[in-house]
Amino acid sequence: MGSTRDTDEISMVLGRLARVAPGASAGDPSGAGARALLASITTEPRVPVVTRRYGPRRLVPGLAVAALLAVGIVVGPGLLGGGHGVALSYASSEIDVRREGDAYVARVKDPFADRAAYRRAFQAVGLDVDLRVVPVSPSQVGALIESGSKGGGPGTALSAGIEGPQGCTVPQRGCYLLVRLPAKARGRAWFTVGRPARPGEDYAGHNSATLPGEALAGVRVSGRTVGQVMAEVRERGLGAEFTLVVPAPDGGHSERPLKAGQAGDDWTVWEAEGVRAGTVRLLVTRERLGHNPLQ
Repeated sequence: MGSTRDTDEISMVLGRLARVAPGASAGDPSGAGARALLASITTEPRVPVVTRRYGPRRLVPGLAVAALLAVGIVVGPGLLGGGHGVALSYASSEIDVRREGDAYVARVKDPFADRAAYRRAFQAVGLDVDLRVVPVSPSQVGALIESGSKGGGPGTALSAGIEGPQGCTVPQRGCYLLVRLPAKARGRAWFTVGRPARPGEDYAGHNSATLPGEALAGVRVSGRTVGQVMAEVRERGLGAEFTLVVPAPDGGHSERPLKAGQAGDDWTVWEAEGVRAGTVRLLVTRERLGHNPLQ
């Protein structure tokens, strides 16, 4: 119902309008009554039109869910009310993370992405995980290089590796770096996983160059002379860098890089490591020892 004020205003306006007497004709647009009505309307002062502005409307639950699905988030009960407030899965061009049984499985599709993109994916499913993907030598691609946690998280990942067709190469389409994490993980955790190195990119960490898949796969280096090992290096079209190993009295050792040409052909090689694609590092001593100082 309108207020008394509204009723009075309507009556006032109608009262000023021309009337048609009972029984009189109302169909003549040029008649006296019509002219009086027109004059009343045109002489009435104009009232300014007020446009009301409304703030942004609250997104209804159905539209909110549709928006999340559009960016690759599969919502769980928490986002719909009454759950734990996390998604069941997250998908982007860099990484997919989804719940599979008692684990969250992360499939890294772009191993060269900024690690902030990985962190957002884990946060979307309720995990505080810092995943670092670093360049490594061929045999370490997909390997778990380092892991740790704080505040009740997992000490290690359940597993890490490569998923895809047999013999696939990361980052080919359909070939992913794979990390499995406990679904009940709590606290903060960090994991470092190996990815293929770009041309000229140094490997993170040290890995034997004589392992299967590496630059000197199958070559015996320990206890041989620099001249003998360098013949193998040249035969494979590789370059070499040198590190001097200095044994310590307590059984340990220190290492010092050597400049090109400083290592003599009669020095002893104890290990060969991958440095980058096409280059190995030979760890050597000036004299021949009765044991490997690196072990």
